[in-house]
This record gives sequence, structure tokens and C-alpha cells, in this order.
Amino acid sequence: MATNFLEATGGSTAGYFSSVTTLISSEMVSLASSLTAVSASTFTSSGSFGQAIWGEVYLKVTASFAPTAGGSISGWFLRSPDGGTTFESTTGSSGTGIGRAPDFIVAFSTVSYASSNIIGGSGLVKMPWSPSKVFIQNNSGATLPSSTNGYPLISIGPVAVQY
Repeated sequence: MATNFLEATGGSTAGYFSSVTTLISSEMVSLASSLTAVSASTFTSSGSFGQAIWGEVYLKVTASFAPTAGGSISGWFLRSPDGGTTFESTTGSSGTGIGRAPDFIVAFSTVSYASSNIIGGSGLVKMPWSPSKVFIQNNSGATLPSSTNGYPLISIGPVAVQY
């Protein structure tokens, strides 16, 4: 008899497989359009993502924000092949991103977001296997909110399929 693949939840983790992880926050404060930022934290598959293969990315704005409709924030996992000592290069990437497709995109469908609005990312995101940092490029057409009411943040909720 066939067995269905089902979503696996972690009980008290808001439906996610393991706890939601903030990928980048204070580094995004007042980040002007076309500029880039790298997370201070390093993330690991086992420690940060509960060894989940997929995740759902979202942006939470903490103050009103007026991007250009159709603008976005692009994000990449900067992988470390040596266990977290060195990461993919971002040299010369301010204003240009990285020379490969983004790992996730948060697109803006409207020109006005209020404090505490949550904007979902572009579908399921493949989690990195190696230790990683997060690199973002603000393509929103506006400067991201300041820290007056807290930091804007990008988080990821690990998801899993069980058999």
C-alpha cells in the first residue's frame, strides 16, 4: 500500500519543523536601495535549521516602508566549504549582487507597508548544507526602515516532509 508524503511539524514551532531563525536584522537598518549587507551570524544545517532541507523565508518590517511596486530584496546563502572560516566572496558586489541566481527573493507588490507587516518570500528555499552567512541586496527602490521601532528582519521557517 502506498504511503503519502505529509508535512511534518515540530509541535510548538508555529507549524514549522524547527524554530524560526532570524537570518539578518540589524545589518539591514537604513540600508539604501541597491546596497548590500551580510549577516553577522553564521548558520549551520544542524544548529540553525534543524537539518531541514527546505524553508520558507519572510520579511517583517518594523516601521512603515514605501518600496517601489515590483521591487524586491534578493538574498543568497554565502557558503563556507571549510566549516565556517571563509565564505563565498562578495567583493565588488555592492549594487550588483552575486554572480549567481539568488537563493530567495522577497518581492513587493504594493508601494506601502505598515509596521509589523510580513511579506512572504518566493516559495520554498533550499537550505544550505555547509555553514553559511546571508547576503542581501536591497532592490526595493527605497531605504529600509531605521531601528526606531526595532529592526527589519528576514527569517526562515524550516519545513520538512515525512514519509
